[in-house]
Amino acid sequence: MSRNNSQQKSKNPLHILQNAQKSKILLRLKDGTEYRGLLKEIDAYMNMILEDATEIMDGSPVAKYNEIFIRGNNLLFVKPDASEIY
Repeated sequence: MSRNNSQQKSKNPLHILQNAQKSKILLRLKDGTEYRGLLKEIDAYMNMILEDATEIMDGSPVAKYNEIFIRGNNLLFVKPDASEIY
């Protein structure tokens, strides 16, 4: 039963993102805007704070932020451990 619990826990999206703190992530908002940056913090609502973030529109970087807050309800998808696409 304990093994089953650990398998379920590892597939929990919030748990995966909490483990991704201090690593590079890629996220896309519902409006199509993408952000790449270092995941500094995340809460139970999937609100996130990114550090050293780049805003990307239509595949091109348009802005850089030292720190940016992203509301969880605006997220379309998140790619944890996005270091290979940097």
